[in-house]
Amino acid sequence: MPLVNMRDMLYHAYENNYAVGAFDLVSLDFLEAVIDAAETCRSAVILSVAEHHFAHYDFHLMLAAVEKAAQNSTIPVAIQFDHGRSYNSVVNAIKLGCNGVMLDVSNLEFLDNIKNTLTVTEMAHQCGVSVVGELGYVAGNVGEGAEQHPGETEFTLPSEAKVYVERTGVDCLAVSVGTVQGRVNGKVKLDYARLKQLNQAVKVPLAVHGGSGLSEDQFHKLIFNGVAKIDYYTALSDVAAKAMRQSSKDHPKGSFIDLKKEVKKAIGDEVVRCLRLWGSAGRAAEILERCDTWLNINHV
Repeated sequence: MPLVNMRDMLYHAYENNYAVGAFDLVSLDFLEAVIDAAETCRSAVILSVAEHHFAHYDFHLMLAAVEKAAQNSTIPVAIQFDHGRSYNSVVNAIKLGCNGVMLDVSNLEFLDNIKNTLTVTEMAHQCGVSVVGELGYVAGNVGEGAEQHPGETEFTLPSEAKVYVERTGVDCLAVSVGTVQGRVNGKVKLDYARLKQLNQAVKVPLAVHGGSGLSEDQFHKLIFNGVAKIDYYTALSDVAAKAMRQSSKDHPKGSFIDLKKEVKKAIGDEVVRCLRLWGSAGRAAEILERCDTWLNINHV
């Protein structure tokens, strides 16, 4: 407690015009910083683990720590498996404690995306696990984002989105409306008219990947038009790296502990900024009242 149902969490955000942050974790520093920031803000939070980051940590060990942190918290927490690459990896994530999952098949043809996502939804919903579907493709344009998400961005079509949600039964739809995975070159241009049409067509909480690099006004307009989950990583990685570089400059002969002292604070400060900006700060009590408590899955 209070690990809670992710669907309940997202619908509360959707119905009350704010967004929950889903922060990707790559180390215990990230985990501790995100949880501490959410506690400080009295905000719901989604602890996210993305399959393309598994090269950087042991998934089983990380999930054990994530689950324990969630159970020990006093604010509503959900655990999301993000950008899953296969049905089996989604099943494994649920067994290890994730109560929200996403199978990343947005690069497939429309009907193939529906078919694969439906397979996951049917299995996950039997376990009470929430499912995020993705329609449209959000590419990266520089660095790690471009490597992990190559190719050209494909915007989500409202007509397809309606059919997709009806056929798959997903609890949340991740859409492509102009955001960029990873770092960005120049200003991001978002298609708000498309987003409004998507929101009207599907009437489920929307999500965006590629939240880093957006302005306060852009975030507000996303939330106004139905975005209830914002996936966020690159900005956290950048502030952590900047803090490490500064510590290295200040303590050229410092130990590893010396060099990482400011990392957790830098991450936490950015998470606090986001939670306040996105409107989830101060809502922990009302969200806990709305959300069912999450109990572990015994088998899948």
